[in-house]
Amino acid sequence: MADPPADIPEDINKTSFWMPGNYVRTVDRTSESYQACKDVIACMKERADVERLYARQLSQWSSKWKSITDSRPLYGSLLRAWQCFFSSTERLSALHTAISQSLVSEDGERIRSWQKESFPRKIFCGFRESHDLGTAFSRAQKPWVKKLKKLEKACVAYHKSCQREQTAQEKENQAKHNPKLSESKLSKIQQSREKASQDRCKARDRYEKALENISGFAPRYMEEMESVFDQSQEEERKRISFLKQAFLSIHRHLDITNNESIKAVYSELHHTLMSISEADDLRWWKNNHGPGMPTDWPKIQGDDRRSAGEEFLKVEDEDDQGWCWGVKEGGVEGFYPANYVLPVK
Repeated sequence: MADPPADIPEDINKTSFWMPGNYVRTVDRTSESYQACKDVIACMKERADVERLYARQLSQWSSKWKSITDSRPLYGSLLRAWQCFFSSTERLSALHTAISQSLVSEDGERIRSWQKESFPRKIFCGFRESHDLGTAFSRAQKPWVKKLKKLEKACVAYHKSCQREQTAQEKENQAKHNPKLSESKLSKIQQSREKASQDRCKARDRYEKALENISGFAPRYMEEMESVFDQSQEEERKRISFLKQAFLSIHRHLDITNNESIKAVYSELHHTLMSISEADDLRWWKNNHGPGMPTDWPKIQGDDRRSAGEEFLKVEDEDDQGWCWGVKEGGVEGFYPANYVLPVK
């Protein structure tokens, strides 16, 4: 047990835990902790609203641009990559919706349930813990307060007696240097100063006894006060421990950097982006909108019943693309591929 510190400035003594009534700050910590739980619940509810709104905005953004993308001229792997942003965003929207629900239904309810169990109330007395601590502190401090008041009273009386003695001494000094003052009056002044000195000595004795009395009681007082304070500390330790775990749970829900589904979303998106192929897209365009497209090449119009060995007259020579103009028997005209015919001798 430590000895009471000496020579403490008065303003510090006024706020010290050991001074009368200053234990109230420790007692009030219970109700403040209760309010802190309410604040945490309200805070996380607002964060849940933020997550829910963000999820809705993600979904709206995805739906808007997904419809726009369908009408844009991108194609092939580039189009698939762009569309992957929207599919990944829908998955992110679902994740943030789940975070919102967890903050309210899991974390919020957990804190609310613990709060209800940990802060029992006493009828007409607020929280039971606050009442019990206040009663215990008051009981431990009551004899100390009585002794402290006696000490303060003795201290005031001593300082007043010192002032009276000093005043009497100054009056005596002035009287000694006053030749007009009679001996009888000087004697009375001296007697008054002697009485003031005697009163100061008596006041000092009472002051020293009161100080000795309270100093001897201090160890017991400190022990009893610390015992009650330790009880309060243990309850506060439990609250801090619980809220630490609650905060870690909230962090676990909010920290999406280690979420496997998030990693999968962005891994898939990255893979799709890396799969963009200039060669594949250009090949697709060639085969769907370019020379690689199938076509119904021009042919002899009219009777389609032709077979190997059919003869017709070449009218014009082969053009740059390998086609010739000819006429069949009966006057039917049209183009034919030059590399599919042979001259007849």
